Amino acid sequence: MALLVDNDALLKLARYDLLDKVLEQFSFDYGDVRVLAAAKYVLLPARDRLRHCKDEACADRLERFLSLVGKLDATTADRGIVDALAAVPNIDPGEALMLAAGATDPDCYIITGDKRALAAVGESELLFAVRVALRGRILSLELLFSFLIEGDFANVQNRIRLQPSVDKTLANIFGVSTPSSLQSVRDGLDSYIAHLRAQTGVLLHPPPASS
Repeated sequence: MALLVDNDALLKLARYDLLDKVLEQFSFDYGDVRVLAAAKYVLLPARDRLRHCKDEACADRLERFLSLVGKLDATTADRGIVDALAAVPNIDPGEALMLAAGATDPDCYIITGDKRALAAVGESELLFAVRVALRGRILSLELLFSFLIEGDFANVQNRIRLQPSVDKTLANIFGVSTPSSLQSVRDGLDSYIAHLRAQTGVLLHPPPASS
């Protein structure tokens, strides 16, 4: 199996220092992961390496991770699916390639922070076949964190609360001034996930057993 990770998710997980935790959670190795070929140049621009990462520790983590994982080969995605996705508003070329690669290969999963693109796939009448092909293999960030908190809640919560500017939704769920309880975090994540499921139909991965 393969794991495709988009740029938004890569950056946020690097800032939280949770990239390796994600691989451990789902039993993936570095060699199983694919990212967009331009990820390094977009997320670690040569002229300002800290523009997105904000600090050297994050930049180093992300650079190391990108050096160990594979690049998404455009030739592995069905060109017709890429074009169909790219023609739909709110789906950028990188996301179109990643989603098309996932739709082409039934043995891969996708982690994405682009909820607008997911909603576009879920709502477009032209993308019915793509939705069917991707059924149950997409993890939004909120859904991803619903898995990460099971068994390692305190550690994950601490990392979110140390970096409240990374994702305001996650920061509010996990607690800004005071830490939220595990059940409160579950409820908060489930609320956002339910809203996204309503928009995306069959796309999202099933919830963890506790949800």
